[in-house]
Amino acid sequence: MKKNRKQALFSRLTNLKIAKRRIGLLGLCFILWMPLISMGQSQKVTIQVSKVDVRVVFKSIKEQTGLNFMYNAEELKVINPVSLDLKNVTVDSVMNRLLTGTQFTYVYENNAIVISKEKPGVRKQDDVYIGEVTDTDGNPLPGVTVLLKGTTIGTSTDLDGRFKFPAAKAGKSMLVFSFIGMKPVEKEITPGKKIVVEMEEETKNIEEVVVNGVFERKANTFTGSVKTISSEELKRVGNSNVLSSLKNLDPSILFIDNMALGSDPNAVPEIVLRGKSSINMEGTDLKATYESDPNAPLFVLDGFEVSIQKVMDLDMDRVESMTILKDASAKAIYGSKAANGVIVIELKKNPSGDLRVTYNGSVSIEAPDLTSYNLCNAAEKLEIEKEFGMYDDEEANYDNQRMAEKIYNQKLAAVVSGINTDWLSKPVRLGIGTKHGISVELGDRELRSIIDLSYNSIKGVMKGSDRTTISGGVSLSYRREKFLFRNQTTITSNVANDSPYGSFSEYAALNPYYTPYDQYGNISENIVPHLDAGNSVMVNNWYKDIEFKANPLYNAQLNTLLQDKYFEFINNFEIQWFAFTGMKVTGRLGLTEKRSREDDFYPSNHLKFRNMTGEDQYKKGTYKLVNGEQSNLDGKIDVQYSREFATHHTIYVNAGFNIGQSKYITNEHNAEGFPSDKMNDIIFARQYVEDSKPKGSESTTREVGYYLSLNYSFDNRLNFDGTFRQSASSQYGADSRWGEFWSFGASWNLHNEAWLQGTDISQLRLRATTGSTGSQSTAAYNAIASYNYFLDSHYNNLLGAQLKGMRNETLKWQQKMEYNFGLDFNYKNRYALSFEYYIQTTNNTVNPIDLVPSTGFSTVQENIGKVENKGFDASISAIAWQRPSDRSYLRFSLMMSHNKNTLKEISGAMKSYNEQQTALATSTNKPLSKYYDGVSMDAIWAVPSLGIDPATGKEIYLVTDENGNQYRTFNYDGNKQVVCGDALPKINGNAGISFEYKGLGFNAVCTYKWGGKMYNTTLVNKVENADLNNNVDRRIFTGRWRKPGDVSPYKALGKVYVAGQDEMASPQTYPTTRFVQKNNELTISSLQLSYDFFRHAFVKQIGLERIVLRCTVNDLYKFSTIKVERGTDYPFARTFDMSLSITL
Repeated sequence: MKKNRKQALFSRLTNLKIAKRRIGLLGLCFILWMPLISMGQSQKVTIQVSKVDVRVVFKSIKEQTGLNFMYNAEELKVINPVSLDLKNVTVDSVMNRLLTGTQFTYVYENNAIVISKEKPGVRKQDDVYIGEVTDTDGNPLPGVTVLLKGTTIGTSTDLDGRFKFPAAKAGKSMLVFSFIGMKPVEKEITPGKKIVVEMEEETKNIEEVVVNGVFERKANTFTGSVKTISSEELKRVGNSNVLSSLKNLDPSILFIDNMALGSDPNAVPEIVLRGKSSINMEGTDLKATYESDPNAPLFVLDGFEVSIQKVMDLDMDRVESMTILKDASAKAIYGSKAANGVIVIELKKNPSGDLRVTYNGSVSIEAPDLTSYNLCNAAEKLEIEKEFGMYDDEEANYDNQRMAEKIYNQKLAAVVSGINTDWLSKPVRLGIGTKHGISVELGDRELRSIIDLSYNSIKGVMKGSDRTTISGGVSLSYRREKFLFRNQTTITSNVANDSPYGSFSEYAALNPYYTPYDQYGNISENIVPHLDAGNSVMVNNWYKDIEFKANPLYNAQLNTLLQDKYFEFINNFEIQWFAFTGMKVTGRLGLTEKRSREDDFYPSNHLKFRNMTGEDQYKKGTYKLVNGEQSNLDGKIDVQYSREFATHHTIYVNAGFNIGQSKYITNEHNAEGFPSDKMNDIIFARQYVEDSKPKGSESTTREVGYYLSLNYSFDNRLNFDGTFRQSASSQYGADSRWGEFWSFGASWNLHNEAWLQGTDISQLRLRATTGSTGSQSTAAYNAIASYNYFLDSHYNNLLGAQLKGMRNETLKWQQKMEYNFGLDFNYKNRYALSFEYYIQTTNNTVNPIDLVPSTGFSTVQENIGKVENKGFDASISAIAWQRPSDRSYLRFSLMMSHNKNTLKEISGAMKSYNEQQTALATSTNKPLSKYYDGVSMDAIWAVPSLGIDPATGKEIYLVTDENGNQYRTFNYDGNKQVVCGDALPKINGNAGISFEYKGLGFNAVCTYKWGGKMYNTTLVNKVENADLNNNVDRRIFTGRWRKPGDVSPYKALGKVYVAGQDEMASPQTYPTTRFVQKNNELTISSLQLSYDFFRHAFVKQIGLERIVLRCTVNDLYKFSTIKVERGTDYPFARTFDMSLSITL
């Protein structure tokens, strides 16, 4: 009775909705935890009996479903004993089997099945709907939902695909057939007459419609290059965030590994789509907006631009789809900002208005990946030091030698005693994070809403590093006649903490024969043991400052604060007016407010202040406080018109206007002198940092623009797209405010030609597009004169000002000219092939140019520079096997992408920059960036090497003089550097397999890179130029030149004298081709095992709609041709994730 009361309550609430009592809509949230009562006939049971009374079967059904039975026991005695062997079938299937051929029938009444004799004088066949459902191959489809249209009266098909239920009325009626993975079917039926329904596999999906954030267009008439990824595809390869999933799904988007920051959860990834188009020289500010990368794609969330940080913190479960716009025809609608590509993200909406509650929860474990480190253990390190003369005094000084031996013996005793500290394990951990999200959908035909709340806690592999995001949102839509109003509000709070354990490289450098603990087991400040006599000895310049070596673990236990946080409010309002058939007007207004704060506090007892004495001791302890405010206001009006006429002709017209402003303000305070580590607020500072004062920055940009887009399709065979856009921005000169961008595209759907009709070719399509898009990769005030005030001095009580930046009224938009050619092929809707070739040339690249000294400035920003990117994207996939009736399939896929980047023109300032870089070549042991015509922006520069001379142990360089003649020399000359490789791969891609069988799924993705080069800094810093005061790579044991005649890849270590030479044989190694190595990689990026419980009856029995369990592993292992330390400041990680999704 309790269950019936709840059902009645739910029914009354539903009637209230129908009565349009809108104010009671949100009150439904209070009954979300009540169990939803499923229709009894859709529940699944298992019956295995032999020659038993039918009442035994009724009892079994009651035990499995809770359904009661009402019948006359005496009347049922005429039914013969039955035998059944049915597994996981509907109650209707069992009842039909039991009562077929008898004089009995049944009906559902509330929570009971009432069995009675048929009414006399009426034939059974005349008051029931009967039929069967099959797939296109004639196989029966069990579990298909069959409903009388407009009602909840119906049933489900049995194991043989048959259905039967009482007719609601005489005469013809319409039945609706639905099944996951199949196209819904409506079919007319007459009581008593059997029908056969054939259901086709669902081929319509989100890819049939292109969503570009402004309007939707049919994919088969769209000429642009797009890739649409569904929410399910994103979850199939990861559960961390949409960006980490995206890198496993489309290789045209290249995620550049950060070899220093590794898996730091607070690091923003570097993303490039089809190559770099802007030059970001060190010391040159080419960033247009806060937290932007001049080469990063534009992100659009539900029609409005957002930062990459917003996307990184976005709850994956809210995402409906992601669409990548790659060529000019696809992205020209965003012309002024689209040069680097556009990624459009659509959030889930409530299309049906049904009441639905979804919970998504997961536990994520991040394990540090330290396989790239190959450091010496304690015994090995001490052996290396001894072998290379670290404890031999070259001047034979007795006292020094005695002290050196004492140091060695002390270390040896530590090694013998078992000390072998694994320093790499000290700052890392298994990071266990959790994620929870709940979404409530409710409404009716006119008023609908989605309320969601999410919590995501990421624990990084470095102790103390984490990122916590709490987000809540409400989306309301109201439809009234020809108008649709939609408002979406999102509030996000984020707190990110960096690890107080410092840089991981500090631990990789520490020698394993030292221990972080003192004799009492406490963490000590100094890891170097105390010597009885003498603490400042230097032997062979090897051993320096043996008295003190800071213990980074000591700093970790202090009250250090390294925190960034922000609070963001986003409100997007949209109104749609469906003026008449084919005509829609949309207005959008978006507001974003963000407040951010950065706190970096190092207490006075931090070891970085150890050497501060005297008056400086009052300066111990520092605090950096940065406050930021960001606001965006955007307004858009779009008009869409579509019409089909004369049968074969279809046109789409879109026009729009936009206006927007973006503003960002920061202020920074740097203070020092904190008496105690407990005083961790800037108000306790003694003073500002010496020679500093409060500082800040401000950036305001405004833009206005309009566009017109036309699409024409002839008989769905020939399609043409054209877009024109004009935009004006405050970032450019007064004479060049407006930029013009355009695109034109054509496609030919050959599969719709008569001569291909009737064949197994599902799709054969040719595409070609061209156009111009823009990029705002320049600072806000580069085009206008800007000034700095003299705040420290006055004249007649007036402030003075100094010109900071020169005015350039002709500075104009950076533009990219693009060409794209594509082929799409699909055979039997199972075997697909896609190939695209593109050429992109960026003109008017904004770069600094040199000025004469008399101007008072060294450079000014100007449009000088050209960059070319050309390459191809290719993909192939095959569905090797499929059975839609139980959601079973096996699919293989292979994708690859190639891009070649070339500088075509450079400015005079770049030439000066190159000269500065060359001058630095002998002060660093790693290659520096340089830019020349005809060379990639990611080129690796080094001096050509022929290896180590066996006779002398010196490196032999092969250089070319001004006349083109080559000669050998032992002298390193940084001016002789040449291009010896490209850091970016020639080919990158992924290969995947996806399998599902009756709810059990397996998905695997491997990513690969081939053809790139890397300068192996590990070999240089920890083998050849190794500092024996620190730990070194084990490869130091092999390949060393020791004496004349040795054929070795590496120089000698230490001071080795060779007869006949005045200098030693082991000078510092500078950038040389000896250490430029092939960087080919194969990574097991994603493995997932999942199970969907859709086949199990208990799901419906407990009032649920769906339960899905997923187990995912990301970045399991990397195979590489180069052995180099990865994650030097923050380690890389393997991620293990288990998630549960429940829908009520």
